[in-house]
Amino acid sequence: MTKIKTVYDKLLPDVKTSLQSSARQYNSAKRLKYMLMSKTMWHELTIDEMRDLFTYGNLSTYKMEPFSFMYGDKILAK
Repeated sequence: MTKIKTVYDKLLPDVKTSLQSSARQYNSAKRLKYMLMSKTMWHELTIDEMRDLFTYGNLSTYKMEPFSFMYGDKILAK
């Protein structure tokens, strides 16, 4: 039986590394990490959760395209 990948599993390696580093420092980043482990699809995230992911994942929102916000492009591995 194959394991269903969570949003956390699908994160790009550099985003995941930044999130892990932040989770060691901040409780809110740790909560975000566990929340991402509980969801399987990008569209399940709230705007607040996405904002926290951009913050703790060290992502610059001004460089992102609309598809990154809508579908997780350049955040999630294909």
